[in-house]
Parts: sequence; C-alpha cells; structure tokens
Amino acid sequence: MSRKSKGNPRFAALRAKSPLFWAKLVVIFSITGYLAWLSFIHAVANVTWQQNPDMALSYVPDHPLALSRKADELFAEKQDPATLAKVEAMAKESLRGGALNPVAIRLLGYVADVRGDQKKARELMLLSQKVSRRDFGTQLWLIEDAVARGDKKQALYHYDIAMRTTPSSFPVLLPTLVGALSDPEVRVALVPHIKAAPGWLPAFLGQAIGTIDSPANLADVLVKAGGLTERDEYRGLSNALLTQLAAKGQFAAFREYYLSLRRSKVATFASAAFTKDTVNLRYPVAGWQITENPAFGGTFSQANKDGRHSLSAFVGTGERGELMRKHMFLKPGNYRFMARHSSQEASPDAEVKWEMQCLSATGSIAKWAVATPLRKGSFVTAQDFSIGTECLNQLLMLQVAGGSGQLGAEFIVRSVEITRR
Repeated sequence: MSRKSKGNPRFAALRAKSPLFWAKLVVIFSITGYLAWLSFIHAVANVTWQQNPDMALSYVPDHPLALSRKADELFAEKQDPATLAKVEAMAKESLRGGALNPVAIRLLGYVADVRGDQKKARELMLLSQKVSRRDFGTQLWLIEDAVARGDKKQALYHYDIAMRTTPSSFPVLLPTLVGALSDPEVRVALVPHIKAAPGWLPAFLGQAIGTIDSPANLADVLVKAGGLTERDEYRGLSNALLTQLAAKGQFAAFREYYLSLRRSKVATFASAAFTKDTVNLRYPVAGWQITENPAFGGTFSQANKDGRHSLSAFVGTGERGELMRKHMFLKPGNYRFMARHSSQEASPDAEVKWEMQCLSATGSIAKWAVATPLRKGSFVTAQDFSIGTECLNQLLMLQVAGGSGQLGAEFIVRSVEITRR
C-alpha cells in the first residue's frame, strides 16, 4: 500500500488565510516601511540642517530649521526685492512648522527693516529675543538699533546678553566695545555690568589692555565699579593694566587704579625702603621691579625682624644696565636720598648708579643721578633734591656696571631711604 505525503502544516495554515488577512498584512508592512522612511529622512535632516540646509531640504522640504537656515544664507547674500520675498516666504513657512523659531522671526524683522518699516522690524526683533536670547543676529540688530537711537545704556544691555549667551560673538563685539570706552557716557553705563562680573569680563579686559589707546579709560570704569575681585586671573590682568598705564605715561590713572585695588597702600608710592609695602607685592608693577637679564640680576632676602629686606645683586664683567626700578609719587618738597651697600670684594671699574627721572606722558627728564664705585666693605650713595609741581611722577632706578674684573661684581643693597628735609 502506497504512503501519502504530507505538506508542511505551517504553509498549509498560511494558504488557508483569507485574502483580507493578506491585504491587512500588506497595509501593515507598507505603513511600517513608510514610517521607517520618514524617520530616516527626518533624522538626516535633523543632522544636516545647520551645516547643509540644502541637503536637509532635499529630504524634508518643509523642515522648519533648515528653512530658516537657508533663508538666513539667502539674506546674507543679497537683499534685492525678489530675494526678500523668498526669504519672507521661507521664514513664514518655517514658523508654520515651528512657531518658536527666533531665527525665522528675526529674518522677518530683517525684511521689514530693509523695506523701511522700523517699527515692525523692532517689534519682530524684540519678539525674537523673547523666544530666545541666544540668537546673535537678533542681539546684533538690537545693539545697532539702540546705537542709532543714541540709547547707549540699551546698547550695552544687548551687548551683555549677546556675550553672556554667545561666546563666539567676542571677536565681533569686543573690539567695538573697547573702542567705545573713549565715550564717558559709555563708561558710566558699563559700570553695573562690570560690577556683575559676567563671564565675558576676563576676555574683555584682556582685549582692552592689549589694544586700547588710552588704558586710563579702562581704569576709570574699573575704579567706578569698585575694582575687581582677587581671583588670580584678575590679579594678572590688573598688573598688566598697571604696566600699560605706566607705559602710556598715564601716571595719575596708574596711581588711582593701584590704590583702588584691595590691600594696596599709599605708602607704596611714598617710600623707597625695602619693606612689605614695596617688595614682593601682589601687583609687582607698583613696587620694586627687578630686571630679568642673564648678565645681571638680584634677589630680595627674607624680611628681618624689623620687616625690612636687603637685595643681593650680581653683574657680569663688562656688563652694564638697569638692575631695578620703582615708580614714586613724592609730593613737592625737599628730600634726601640715601642707599647703603656692602661688598666682600672690590671690582675694578664696577659701580652702582642711582638715578631719578621725572615722568610725563611726553617722556622722561633726568632729575638727578649719582654714581658710586663698588668698593670692598660698606659704602653709601646720597643725594639731596627737591620736587616741584612740574615733577609729580618720578621713577627711581638702580643702574649697575660690572667693571673689568674677571669675576664681575657682587654686592648687597642694605637699605634705601627717601626722607623729607
């Protein structure tokens, strides 16, 4: 008897399905595939809209962010009537897909501005700012609008927002803000922003100190703001500002700014003695500054029980130059300078030379100079002098000469004093 073959029961079950089942299955697979495709094209658009809006729009023609990005590019290229109409249409289409799009709102404001409708442009820009304070284009327009209206306080308000939210704006905004410091009204309006110590402040200070024509204008703002905190970065910036003030001959601002700093003392500028008020200061430019030179140099000792230091110095054979300097602000009157030195060995032709100059914005004029041969043992340099109203800013310097000895010269400055007569 022959054996009957049996088919696969699974296939048999499928063959038994009704046409309606297969129709439903086709619909399900079609919908799933369509949703997968939509997910794919939107994923591509979401990734590429910022760098390549054309690609994003080729996948999703109504992608809101890609539309606004492309419209932004078109507006930047030209603003003829046809382009403005296209930008406006794309911005509106973008808003239909995403109402909270500050770029699209800003572009509508740009279009209104170009067409001469300032009121509408300002309303749209303020609306764009309400939606997001991070859109740099909006803040830049509001800055320019405030400047055009002469509202410097409002312009600085938008400067602050732009730089707080968009650090990439620094190269664009900081040079202009630094240039505006020449305006006294801007300096006054800037004070509350400086007091708030925003994140952009160090960058602003660095830009200003490195490029400003008159560092006294920056010092004026900082003094009015009550000074900077004692963070390390601010301490370095303050010292750099003091250096620039001295280099530009703005000595009144130099003195005022230093005395506005925490823990500064008037005695720093009135005394030449080696004490805590003049040596190893938090802001070295205000105190004794030793020249960095491999041919000659010096080191201050630890303070003795009286709180005074001494200076151990050396200078190479045949070398000559300025060993150290200090800015002074002595009041008009009669004075006596005295410096005490000592050396273990004499050195042929070696000498120490103390010199005082009167400083001004136009240059320096020698007030007095006295040279003393470097001798073995103790030796003193002294000089009587008078200060008048024409010499309110002084610079005291120590010049050294190493002489002709084979080993150069070494000596100690035991003390320096300037006393009234």
